[in-house]
Amino acid sequence: MSTEFLSSNQLVKRKNYSELFLIFTLLEKTYAIPAEKVVEIVQLPALTIVEKFPDYMVGLLNLRGQIISVIDPGKLLGIEQKTYTTDHQILIVNCNDQTIGVVVHSVNDVVQLDRNRLEPLPYKPKEKIISGIYKHEDKLIAFFDIGAVLDHVAKFQDQLSEIKDAPDVINNFFPSDENSRIKFLKRAEKLQKEIRSLTEGLNYQENYFISFCLNNETYCINLKYVKEITKLKLVNLAPVPCVPEFILGVINLRGEFITLVDIKHFLSISKSSLSDRTKIIVLKIFDIQLGILVDDVFDIENIPNEKMNLSVQTKYEKNKYTSAEVLLPNKQVMSVFDIKKFIEDERLFIEDSI
Repeated sequence: MSTEFLSSNQLVKRKNYSELFLIFTLLEKTYAIPAEKVVEIVQLPALTIVEKFPDYMVGLLNLRGQIISVIDPGKLLGIEQKTYTTDHQILIVNCNDQTIGVVVHSVNDVVQLDRNRLEPLPYKPKEKIISGIYKHEDKLIAFFDIGAVLDHVAKFQDQLSEIKDAPDVINNFFPSDENSRIKFLKRAEKLQKEIRSLTEGLNYQENYFISFCLNNETYCINLKYVKEITKLKLVNLAPVPCVPEFILGVINLRGEFITLVDIKHFLSISKSSLSDRTKIIVLKIFDIQLGILVDDVFDIENIPNEKMNLSVQTKYEKNKYTSAEVLLPNKQVMSVFDIKKFIEDERLFIEDSI
């Protein structure tokens, strides 16, 4: 076995294509976009309005000095537009090195969906920005084709530099009451001046986390590192000889060979028996991909910065991999698992060949 056991990436042709999708709504209709394409989610601020742009481009956003086109997909889809509210959000989406903002009414969830179950539209749309319909539980989800949207926006990108210093304004689609207007303008000012914190820990500007259970303790990990979640009973775990006990083996997940690690060993948490709820969270950071075994996955958590307690005591072994703590409504503490610190542990890399 090579020295970098955890970064091995042997690929074969995939028979399935399952991934995490972020679910959002426009009015009462539900849409999905690949979660890995969503860089950030921000509350709708005042925007720089450009009259010569098409009506589906509602304005420009100055996000820390980067000028981003903001589009309203509802206008492309022919959905009747009502006045924006202070609850509207913008998905900051990156695809093929292009970044745009997408106005949505609300972000609902992040779920794992299989593209093989995508069904064609029962009609021929005017704008081809929906790639198909997905039946999930008791609702229909339209797959949002971000590549098609970027094709609409691309021809206007060269004009952005000419209006970088234009003032933020509020047009007729924004509420006219003074309190809302002030809130929109303050958000715009904050986003322009905000500097993303670059620390050794997680990036707390991207404040969506997946919470999970390890024995009787609750942890969470930043969503941007999560590639997939699957049940242990749905995969074949192949043991690997002559490796430390915390390396449980290798799984073949649709052609990708992924090392499965028991992080309880590093967090000084006693082992618990496997059950139907036992799951694997597949993580990817830099060029390293690995799976961690957890007792159960709870939910997607939106955790604002102000709820993060960064003053975590490091006298305990498990706190080496905990970058913050969050007090839950039930008074329990949820620890933020720091994958960046974890993969720096030299015990994860095996020198001897097998």
